[in-house]
Amino acid sequence: MTLFFRQLGWELFRLFARRRTYIGFALFLAVEVLFYFLWTRERSEERMEVFIERVAGGFDDYFSALTLAFLIVAFTMLLLGVVFVSLIAGDILAKETEDGNLRLILVRPVSRFRLLLVKFISCQIYTSVLFLFVGTSALTVGVLGQGWGGGMLVWTPDLPRVALFEWEEGIARYYLAILGYSVIYLPVTGIAFMLGCFKIKPAAATIVTIAICLADRVLSSIPLPAFDPYREYFITSRMDAWLFLLYQEIPWARFWEQSAWLLGIGLTGFLIGWLVFERRDIKS
Repeated sequence: MTLFFRQLGWELFRLFARRRTYIGFALFLAVEVLFYFLWTRERSEERMEVFIERVAGGFDDYFSALTLAFLIVAFTMLLLGVVFVSLIAGDILAKETEDGNLRLILVRPVSRFRLLLVKFISCQIYTSVLFLFVGTSALTVGVLGQGWGGGMLVWTPDLPRVALFEWEEGIARYYLAILGYSVIYLPVTGIAFMLGCFKIKPAAATIVTIAICLADRVLSSIPLPAFDPYREYFITSRMDAWLFLLYQEIPWARFWEQSAWLLGIGLTGFLIGWLVFERRDIKS
């Protein structure tokens, strides 16, 4: 077990030593600054005031740092998160093959399963760190602009109704939702990691994963009755489960049901990748 954690620590060191690992952090920070700039323009404030007064009342209370942070997370993290999680998960093994490092690594007495498990866990840790950074930096940007305190207004087109929280409960719900985001992203990690286990270029693994997720999102969002019986089979529809954690009363049963499906999809991707990788001839 000690050797496993030493290997995991080394893998994380290598992952976070690469410059491209931080592309997602930098781009998310730029988007947050742009979001805040647009949020504080006079015309934007006027429209937000009309909206908040209509759905919640108390514009001064709910035009807050927490509301801004939630909106940044809700409208940017799903799309941009797919890009950067796919980049890391699709690259972490395929890049080793492309650079010729994989044969050197497998010279040591380490099973292929353990090697893949360490890399898969590293991808999931990266996902959690990225989303915690995005959540914290978005809240920091909001606090610098709007100050500490105020209520939290939770609204997206996917929510059945608006949810309202005071500052203390809003902070707790906000970070609970960020952690939930890390869980629901397991299918993206699983698909990209699975593709990276094939004899494929890192860029191809990333692009195919992004294409699958975008196609899934587009099809699941088509507002036609003919698609209604099949919406539960789309991955990105289930990935909206993080919003359950922001309902006024959390429907835990529904959240765990959706999380179990997403966990199953992610682990299935890992297992398929492992079976493929076990049969690969690394020498050729």
